[in-house]
Amino acid sequence: MFKDILLPLPCHPTPAGPAALGRALEAARRLEAHVTGLVVEPTIPLPVAFRPYGAELERELGVRQAEVRAAARAGLAAFAEEARRAGLSHDGQTVTVADGAFDAVVEHARLRGLTVAPFVSGDESHADLLQALIFESGRPVLILPEEGEGFRLDRIVLAWDFGRAAARAVADAMPLMRQAKEVRIVTVLADKQAPASASGPELVAHLARNGVHATLNELERGRRGVGEVLEEAAGDADLMVMGAFGHSRIRDFFLGGATRHVLGNPRRPTLLSH
Repeated sequence: MFKDILLPLPCHPTPAGPAALGRALEAARRLEAHVTGLVVEPTIPLPVAFRPYGAELERELGVRQAEVRAAARAGLAAFAEEARRAGLSHDGQTVTVADGAFDAVVEHARLRGLTVAPFVSGDESHADLLQALIFESGRPVLILPEEGEGFRLDRIVLAWDFGRAAARAVADAMPLMRQAKEVRIVTVLADKQAPASASGPELVAHLARNGVHATLNELERGRRGVGEVLEEAAGDADLMVMGAFGHSRIRDFFLGGATRHVLGNPRRPTLLSH
């Protein structure tokens, strides 16, 4: 089981609200883990169009940065209060990021077993943070949707495409799948060319040897995107587990279709591994 969790919390321009914080802490409580709340404080950039900078502009930017810093302190206090109320082992701090460089957050994630990240729609900076965590931390990331009730592990859907990232996801999610009452493996046919040796039944046997009873579902893609097929197959699942496909080039991420679909608007908690 994951015993050490990182919880990155945005504070600007869109902070993580009380409901999102509550769901994230519920996940930590369910996993019986220590949780580190990391409030991400962005640096307000100087606008290029206004060079050379005048004293008035610098004062205005100073005021805005002070407002962001105050929001970060408030977010950290809210995290500490809610974690204490939930009876969780916890610690918290803020980290400053500039120019969309999330190296400091990623470094924290590398030293935790799992990152739990509330999803914030319409915030490009937060989307960039999620992608950096998924593709650069080397650790699984559990993304929580904006809406939902609690955090359960009764029904888990595992997306399996025979690839390296999916294999990584199987290993990362094993502690969670052992707790589930139902695990369904979903393979979307006519997606990627599977090797001749690939076998869904072999994965079922592998999971059984590790204490996980699973069933296999092979679905035709047809004209739909892989993400759409997986979304429909997940149904009322409590958790989706999948490998994240993509790569970055100077921090511009190129995502696979299913990964892009999930990161666009997750409907349920989703564990992504790369």
